[in-house]
Amino acid sequence: MNLGPAIEALKVPGGVVLYPTETMYGLGGRAEDASACARVNRLKGSPEKPQIVLVDSIPEWMSGSARQLAEAFWPGPLTLVVDAPPAFATGAWNVDGSIALRWSPHPVVGALVHAVGPITSTSANRHGHPPICSPRELTFSVDAVVDAGHLPLSEPSTMVDARSGQILRDGVRVEEIRVALADLVAMA
Repeated sequence: MNLGPAIEALKVPGGVVLYPTETMYGLGGRAEDASACARVNRLKGSPEKPQIVLVDSIPEWMSGSARQLAEAFWPGPLTLVVDAPPAFATGAWNVDGSIALRWSPHPVVGALVHAVGPITSTSANRHGHPPICSPRELTFSVDAVVDAGHLPLSEPSTMVDARSGQILRDGVRVEEIRVALADLVAMA
């Protein structure tokens, strides 16, 4: 699979690409690029909303329960909401100053993040429509497509606010994550 066009597209300000993850096709740009974050929302036809940021390791600055959950479930389909460091574009931030992070085990995501740094991720569909399973289903134009063929329909990642321990979205491995959260509360 040739990732060169996607890597080059991500290096351009405002560059947006379609790529596979372990749960579905993702749409995103560099997490430090505010114009890419805004363009993703325009392409999806969604209100200005933050996107998940994909990383390729546990950030050094991550601590506490967020680090413990990351060590237990990353790489994998767990998204952790943490206080945002200044390195990411405000387009990736939630209104409360937090950011949603995930380390995907998909080799394409790992290669893209390794090449250009953290990238944003949201499902590759119009706002309010179901996620796509194939690049042929994409209804808008992006700068590059990494085509991994048809992906089976999957649940999204489970999303946890690591600051409060609240599950914000049920998804893959949610029951295991509930147990880990209960253990963290018991140890506190």
